[in-house]
Amino acid sequence: MYNPLIIILVITLPIVPTAFGQQIIPVNQTEPCFLNQTATWHVLENCNAAEDPMKWALSGWEWVSGGYFTMMLVSILIISVYAKYKEVIYVIYIGLVYLPFAYFVFPVQFVSWAIIMAFIGVGTLLWYAMVRQAER
Repeated sequence: MYNPLIIILVITLPIVPTAFGQQIIPVNQTEPCFLNQTATWHVLENCNAAEDPMKWALSGWEWVSGGYFTMMLVSILIISVYAKYKEVIYVIYIGLVYLPFAYFVFPVQFVSWAIIMAFIGVGTLLWYAMVRQAER
């Protein structure tokens, strides 16, 4: 007879409000302080180099990597340590040392990144325990 979805649609149609997409949201154009071409030596003052020299030194790298520079740096460190020593426990140690810093600096992004890195570490550990140890 009639499709039940069409009947439900006809019944709920007056209940669902109409959405209008003509609203304009003003967004300020932001430019990193180090990209100001007219600042000359004032870029040190504009970027707070005297107050936080570490943040000032890494600001370009953070801007290029979208704010994930330190996470990418630690990931490269973890991968290179595993590639050199072939010991998963060293990777776990690096992760444990980096854990408090990463949660303090990146509370939102940390959770997804930590889950991915934990799965990679646990997967590598399981692979090593099941495949590599079985070969010996």
